[in-house]
Amino acid sequence: MTQSPNHPITHSPNHPLTRSPNHPIAIYPYVLRPRLREMVWGGQNLARWLDKPIAPGQRIGETWEAWEGCVIENGAERGATLGDLIARDTIAILGASARNAHFPLLFKFIDAQADLSVQVHPNDAQAQALENYPLGKTEAWYILHAEPGAYLIHGFSDDVDAARVRALLAENRLPEILARVPVQRGDVIFVPAGTVHAIMRGILLAEIQENSDITYRLYDWGRDDANRPLHIEQSLRVLNFARQREHKIPALTIQRDAFDRHILVACAYFAFERWDVRAAARIELNERFNIVTLIEGAVEIVAESSRASAARGQTLLLPARLGGCDIVPRTTSCALLRMYVPDGRAEVIEPLTRAGYRAEEIARTVRE
Repeated sequence: MTQSPNHPITHSPNHPLTRSPNHPIAIYPYVLRPRLREMVWGGQNLARWLDKPIAPGQRIGETWEAWEGCVIENGAERGATLGDLIARDTIAILGASARNAHFPLLFKFIDAQADLSVQVHPNDAQAQALENYPLGKTEAWYILHAEPGAYLIHGFSDDVDAARVRALLAENRLPEILARVPVQRGDVIFVPAGTVHAIMRGILLAEIQENSDITYRLYDWGRDDANRPLHIEQSLRVLNFARQREHKIPALTIQRDAFDRHILVACAYFAFERWDVRAAARIELNERFNIVTLIEGAVEIVAESSRASAARGQTLLLPARLGGCDIVPRTTSCALLRMYVPDGRAEVIEPLTRAGYRAEEIARTVRE
């Protein structure tokens, strides 16, 4: 069995505005409460590097920062889930371009203190055919911290086929054909559906992905655990068997007086950016929701008639109807990650072209 792609829209009975689905939604920057998930491979680094409230001895492997189950922690909608608000007014939260009332992205932090299993995810069509779920899982990683010698598994090191993979699995020799990629802070890895991959010990990263939890476990380093079954046949149906020739995505920077906008990677599903903010920086939402998370410092997010504060490790949802806002730094060093579903040409390619980047440079960062 695969992990369940179960992201229900839950309603909070103690939230006063659930009394009427037609009650107008209050529009402002929503501070989101993350879901902390204990994992056998987790640790304490999310407290150390991102100030997460982790008890001594807790092994937190993931925090789900932005998804429809997140509870709003501030303002008039405090106590509601993001799913509550989407159900009440999809366009106000997601924007007019939203395909349906399903939140399309999942953003999380991951702390790997032991090697994760070798996995692969289906694309949208495969997820629909194999799991009756609308979304597959393309994802991207931004490395926040890496111990000396840390590496990831990202793709195959040679062109292979199903027969060779099956034979090496039978002999417990699959690692011979897995590409090992040394990583350090600031590296960006794009993991399209079909790519074999594993997050290895000593790595703390931010992950943006399609809102799907369909995971096929291909190999688990010889561990025998009934709670971690393998999905070999499903994996072989969705794997990309070609050699992975490029592992790290080169970030492209657009410099402004108030901030540097680093476009880490962009594709049809998401744009992933880092902003280093020195003075008040304007984010125009262009009728699309944005996810913003602080990885350094503290800010105040100021909209036309509302504001919210956030410090390191906190994540906010900027609803589409907010229109735009100013990111005002409250500390000398201030950095955030920004994620959204882009109009790739207008919001990514054209600004990079105006900044002087050539088409071939942009194509390495903006993926089809």
